[in-house]
Amino acid sequence: MSAPAKQYATSQDWDRLQSVIMRLYLDEDKTLEEVKLDMERDHEFFATISMYKKKFTAWGAFKNLRLDEVLQVLRLKKDRDAAQKASQFFIRDREVDHNSLQVYLSRNPSVFARLEAGDTPNPEAVRDVTCRTPRPSSTLPYRQPSPSPKCPSPTVQCNRLSPVPEDMFRALHIYLDQCFDSGLWSWSDSHCWNTRGRYGPSGLLSSVLDRCITAALAVSRQVEPVAIRRALDVPFAMLIRVFRNPPPILIPKLISAAAHLNRIGRGEIGGLLLQFSRDLTVAIFGQDHPLARFWKGLISIPHLERQDAMGRILTLCVSEFDTRLGPAHPLTTEAYLKYFDTVEREKDPRVQLQSLEHQLSKIDVHRIGGSLLGLLKLEHALANCKLNLEQRRLDKAEEALSHLDASFLAARDESFRCVWLGYIKCIKGDLRAAERFYKNSVLAAKQTGSRDCVLEALYQLETFFLHAGKPLEAEQVRAERFRLHRKLDSLIWTDREDIPSSRDRNSDPMVMIVHIASDESGAAWQPSAFAEVTEYARVSGSVP
Repeated sequence: MSAPAKQYATSQDWDRLQSVIMRLYLDEDKTLEEVKLDMERDHEFFATISMYKKKFTAWGAFKNLRLDEVLQVLRLKKDRDAAQKASQFFIRDREVDHNSLQVYLSRNPSVFARLEAGDTPNPEAVRDVTCRTPRPSSTLPYRQPSPSPKCPSPTVQCNRLSPVPEDMFRALHIYLDQCFDSGLWSWSDSHCWNTRGRYGPSGLLSSVLDRCITAALAVSRQVEPVAIRRALDVPFAMLIRVFRNPPPILIPKLISAAAHLNRIGRGEIGGLLLQFSRDLTVAIFGQDHPLARFWKGLISIPHLERQDAMGRILTLCVSEFDTRLGPAHPLTTEAYLKYFDTVEREKDPRVQLQSLEHQLSKIDVHRIGGSLLGLLKLEHALANCKLNLEQRRLDKAEEALSHLDASFLAARDESFRCVWLGYIKCIKGDLRAAERFYKNSVLAAKQTGSRDCVLEALYQLETFFLHAGKPLEAEQVRAERFRLHRKLDSLIWTDREDIPSSRDRNSDPMVMIVHIASDESGAAWQPSAFAEVTEYARVSGSVP
């Protein structure tokens, strides 16, 4: 005899048991499948998953945050932060979990762009989102951040929504629109470049900013002040070249570098970089140009609030590139990596992993360059490594990095990976293996053709030798590092479009070297007084 057919719930059944269903789904945080099974077992209530979804939509029972709701939370938070008020946010009378909100924002930075553009959420979100001032007894205790290893590129997260000049974001929107619409920037499915300068300005900008950071780090690394000044002369002189043909990644790279300089305690150099960017833009394009207005707006923000503004600028750039070129375009990915380095890197590793996994899910491996994909995978592996280090699972931490396919990595990223593997080996007490990794880091750095990259790898090796009780070896590395610092009167970068000679597939790649003649005794710095001499060399011979 066949079993009786299921009688699906009527509208009266739904009304009668609504409170039970809502308690299971929202308060007890059960999945739809679990709710369905509980209701069948305990109440003989039968409904399909599709029926549940329709009812939950009608009841407004949403577990996951939605864009318009988050936008309304940010609008309320912005006003209350300006008034110095503490806040608790609720959606349909359920308190918004701070960690869930941070995860949503890291995965959907476009919501910040909508906020800055003045978009209004839909009426339902405005109605459903409320805010209250928390009672003293309900204030959450301060959570001490989990310890993590010192990273060559530390960052801080940006939580507070401080007031910023509205004209700054308006000018940024206008500037990006003009560059795309006027033909100054051209693009394909796999690239975006300055039409006049091709890829040269972007490569030069990377080398300029690397040099600024190298000089900043040298202040605390026993390097002579004269050598530091000479190292800074070169990149600031070369910024003129970059601004005359601004690459699409100009603002994300400069903002990320300035934030990095602030974090390593060299905010005066970061501020000088931003001020010089403003002055250069005014000199080249005029004070009413949207790029000049953007830099002037950023400079006008008080120093303590500028870090937050820079994070929001990067989210806007990611959103704009996403809208113009798509989420999987290499330029969007590169801007996301700058955003990640500035905003996400020192958040909880679990939040980092979710953000990176979301970004990786958008990637088309046939469109994005191998080194860019490799960097994304390295960041993911590093977040996984940090999570395991936090939990003292050293073997798992090492495995996260050692199992990464190094063939995807650029030489610079491979050098960075080796430093971390050496650090983990130090923690495990295997100093012989650690030394091998730190030396491999130097070898990989020399393959980049960048003295800045080599200097950082040498410093890490020197620090390891001191830790391992090998002062003579440390002194030898230090002498090599100082010798290389004194040669920072030239700038080296790969310029894929402008190399004058053809490349042999089996030979080293070519790099462009620009030597700047500077007057060390001059009190005033004048870019026009610098003489440039350009030459080309193979990578293997470019770093003496």
